[in-house]
Amino acid sequence: MADARVVHSHPEWFAKPHHGFAWIRMVGALLVIYGHSSPLAGTGELFSRDWALRPDEGVLMGFFAMSGFQITESWVRDPHPARFAAKRVLRLWPPMLTVSVGMALIVGPLITTLPAGEYFAAHGTWGYIVNNAGLLTLKHELPGVFTHNPWPNAVNGSLWTLPMELLAYGGLYVLLLLGAARQRSRWLVVLALVGLVIWDRYLDQIPGAESAGSFLSVPVESLVAFLVAFGFGVVLNLYRIPLSPLAAAAGLAVLFLMPNSVAGAFLMRFAVSYAVIVVGHFWPARLTVPGVWVNGSYGVYVWGFPIQQLLAMAGVRDQWTMLVCAAPLAYLAGTLSWRFIEEPTMRLRHYVAPARDEPDELPEPEPDPPEPDPPPPARDVPPPDAPTVRDRPAPNGVRPVRRAASLEDSALTKRLSGDLGAPPRPAPPPRRTGGRHARPEVPAPTPEEETRPVLRRPLPRRQEPR
Repeated sequence: MADARVVHSHPEWFAKPHHGFAWIRMVGALLVIYGHSSPLAGTGELFSRDWALRPDEGVLMGFFAMSGFQITESWVRDPHPARFAAKRVLRLWPPMLTVSVGMALIVGPLITTLPAGEYFAAHGTWGYIVNNAGLLTLKHELPGVFTHNPWPNAVNGSLWTLPMELLAYGGLYVLLLLGAARQRSRWLVVLALVGLVIWDRYLDQIPGAESAGSFLSVPVESLVAFLVAFGFGVVLNLYRIPLSPLAAAAGLAVLFLMPNSVAGAFLMRFAVSYAVIVVGHFWPARLTVPGVWVNGSYGVYVWGFPIQQLLAMAGVRDQWTMLVCAAPLAYLAGTLSWRFIEEPTMRLRHYVAPARDEPDELPEPEPDPPEPDPPPPARDVPPPDAPTVRDRPAPNGVRPVRRAASLEDSALTKRLSGDLGAPPRPAPPPRRTGGRHARPEVPAPTPEEETRPVLRRPLPRRQEPR
């Protein structure tokens, strides 16, 4: 994904932005595993509560900002509503369904404390698959699974952000259908972002954590906060805001020096979102690798939590041991998910909407091709042995340049139109003589035009009908 707002003085030093974003998502997915290691192992705290820059929450903010930035670019490059919707569904749904079915029907029966018959007869087993397949109505428990872990009963806590992602996609989809990607209507996304910021500030004034309740199984306060980051990524793309590493570093430095407060949490939404998008555009080219090694971040994210719960069930109680064991296993699962699930299903979007995209505005109708000048009458054609106009001496001693008798006979015209050296095209069908696009008949050149010198005009000029 090239970006005109970033002009590298040494472009060979930097990778393509889409590859930089793939790296950031992979690093972020591994940081999520790092953040989960402490609570799932039941020991220690990885991040001080006094920090305004929370790495675990900042990673998710970065995910949402990159998502808003990239899917807006996807619409700008391919503004086809059906294909855009197919891309979003095919991106989120197959890995989600795979991990839910795998945990419910393969892993769950092996580790549940219930007998196999009772496990498969339980409503919760099949409800887990059905609810998670809907993406918006998540269920996190399976009967008898992980009941004695330090974080009991939670099969896959990482899935809680996916309904928020889907809601963000839906909101942006409505705005784009209303024309928000066009220059004259992009104020719609700014209005939506301002509304989200006001709502976010209002929720922060309510005492108590997540006191606003939940919507579709996700806390409303977290939903609005992540939608702010998502909307900021959309605005960065549509308004082509310059991306500066110096500005990104300054924002992170200020955030790092601030104490954990309401103002610091608010600043983090914008500072981290801007920083991750800048890093994606300035990712070092020497770290470029085949895409299969870094494109599996979504699989790492959705498989990391169950793998860590299995390790905790096996007796791992140290956060660093948990991280060292879980990270490579989740990376392997994510890479396999990309290779055999995500990449093949993403190709299905071409079957969902195979038609070519319609442009935002219809182009002007192309003018009709020029008609060739009719050949001169037979009586004006000299015999083969007669001297031509070029061979006749001029009275003042200047040899006139003979103009082409017609556009079809002009070598320059053929060269410009690409017909030189090509087989002759069949004669065009007879044209109608009336209508909006009808052209007047052009009379044959007069003898004066045939002998008029041509200075800097390589093509004959049509004479208006008299």
